[in-house]
Amino acid sequence: MNILRSIISWVMPLLILGGGVAVFMALGSQPPPPRREADAVPTAIVRAMPAVREAGIIDIDFDGVVVPLREVTLSAEVGGRVVHKAAACRGGQFVEAGTLLLEVDPRDYELEVRRLEQELKQAVLTIEEIDEEIKQNAQSVELAKRQVELAHREVVRLDGLKSGREGGIRGVVVEADVERALRDELSADSNLNTLQGQTRVLAKRRIRLTEAQTLTATMLERARLDLERTKVTAPVSGMVVAEMVEQDSFVSKGTPLVTIEDTSAAEIRVSLQMDEVSRIWSDSRRVMNGSPYGFPSTPATVIYQIGERRYRWHGVLKRQEGKGIDERTRTLPCRVLVSDPTKVEALDRYGAALPDLPAGTPLSLLRGMFVDVSVSVKTDLSLVSTPCEALRPNGDVWVVRNNALSILRPPLVHVAAGRAVFESTRDGLQPDDRVIISQLSNVREGMAVAEVASERSPVKTAQAPEAAASPDVTPPQPRE
Repeated sequence: MNILRSIISWVMPLLILGGGVAVFMALGSQPPPPRREADAVPTAIVRAMPAVREAGIIDIDFDGVVVPLREVTLSAEVGGRVVHKAAACRGGQFVEAGTLLLEVDPRDYELEVRRLEQELKQAVLTIEEIDEEIKQNAQSVELAKRQVELAHREVVRLDGLKSGREGGIRGVVVEADVERALRDELSADSNLNTLQGQTRVLAKRRIRLTEAQTLTATMLERARLDLERTKVTAPVSGMVVAEMVEQDSFVSKGTPLVTIEDTSAAEIRVSLQMDEVSRIWSDSRRVMNGSPYGFPSTPATVIYQIGERRYRWHGVLKRQEGKGIDERTRTLPCRVLVSDPTKVEALDRYGAALPDLPAGTPLSLLRGMFVDVSVSVKTDLSLVSTPCEALRPNGDVWVVRNNALSILRPPLVHVAAGRAVFESTRDGLQPDDRVIISQLSNVREGMAVAEVASERSPVKTAQAPEAAASPDVTPPQPRE
């Protein structure tokens, strides 16, 4: 029994193993499935347009607000009651230079002028009197000199008679006669000295009276100026923007009366980004004025739109505002000067000037108008432009070359009016290159592409199966 169990324990595994081998051999081996050939990479259908050579002129567009060239605030130069206010001295009224606006009561100033005129006449008469006194004094001095000379000769004669030198008898002239002659001589000398002193006093008095006359004349001139200042006239031609007083109001010296906006020219306040400022500074037509802070005078075109109508003025990008770069916006405030704000042109839909101004045309630039400004800058760079759709968000430009896609990153110069302007380099974007403007995903260098047969054919987004993906977002829109 044990022998049978032992035989079975050895034979059964062998039988099972043999049965498995028999079953495996009976089933046989399956042939390998047929291998499928990889599909060919499909050609992406794209829409492309040629890159266009530019003439070296870059149009920089920005916006701004019309501001007055200057505002003049007239203040009272004399005090008094306002007795007259002109009808033109109202807000919104246009006044010519020299127009009478206000008048202060002039009566006090007229009286002051008459008083000083009388004082001046008195000063003139006083000087004439002193001149007569000086003339009489000069005659008296001459007579006194002759009297002194006679007295001296008398003393000499009597002294000679006394001493017998005159050939007479000695002792004829007594001592009393000689002393009397000496007293007469001293009296004549004293009178001469007095008259000569009066001459000096009269000369000093005349100088003092002349100075008084000059002072009176100066005060009279000041009074006449004050009388003229009672009439307030417009110093410039412009628009009255503010009036601070009414008729019969009392004003003191320095009181603001009226503010006038100069309309002979207008300015537009704009803010330029520093890359735009750099392009303007690099203008090949720029003339250096020797100042490191100078700003080139660049021609500018000002456009204002009302509905579908556009109107144009010509100006000059004249200067920076003087504040430097704005810390909040990081832009440079500048001013565009329009020398003749009344010289307006109406434009048609193509930007050409109309021969006649249509009804409703603004006859002048007005304060507060929100306008578009365009500045043309000349550069020596070789430029090409493409539609903005060709510029990808990361700065790439896709070009079709030999039916393959080439990825370029040309230096971007400017984006405006639906066109992106690039610098053309030898190994970069070239004129007449076919740039892709349709959207693609999974773009790679050298992928096969083909242009649509006609621009009217519908263009669908193509897919490239195996490549590193590039971002697919809407291209940047040009700034208005």
